Amino acid sequence: MTVTWHGRLLVPTYHCRNRKLVAMISQHRDGELVSRVVEKIGFETVRGSSTRGGSAAALAMIEKMAKGQAAAMICDGPRGPIYKMKPGAAYIALASGADVIPAIFASKHVMRFNSWDRFTVPLPFSRVLLYYGEPIPHPGPDADLRAFTKLMEERLEALRAEVERDARAS
Repeated sequence: MTVTWHGRLLVPTYHCRNRKLVAMISQHRDGELVSRVVEKIGFETVRGSSTRGGSAAALAMIEKMAKGQAAAMICDGPRGPIYKMKPGAAYIALASGADVIPAIFASKHVMRFNSWDRFTVPLPFSRVLLYYGEPIPHPGPDADLRAFTKLMEERLEALRAEVERDARAS
């Protein structure tokens, strides 16, 4: 399963187009637009989030992953706080037996929206760095959900710091 932050979903989503990944998308109004867009670029979606329909969506994700489908999760949405991992992605990874791959992008020249997630869009013609971190192995059947959630957050944040440092230097 690939994970990223809400405000940094644009580039990893585009990079993973046409790979038939399954993604969880919010049932809120804005989720309908996002769902349509990602389905057009080759994702399959299940609808739900930590605030609405999450249990059914998590079960659907686990079932699809058990059948071999790769998945993508946005881990701090739908309302934040920014860069704080919710336990849903860790729960799905643990229940499905999946390893987790953090993914994040940065660019020196971006537009950041004034939203809770500081949604980030690279400016035209700017160099974009997309980093995939080392896979976080499934910790086994007796893993602690909180500890695995914290580990995932730490790894994604370390990767964010690395890609932002490299983007500033480029």
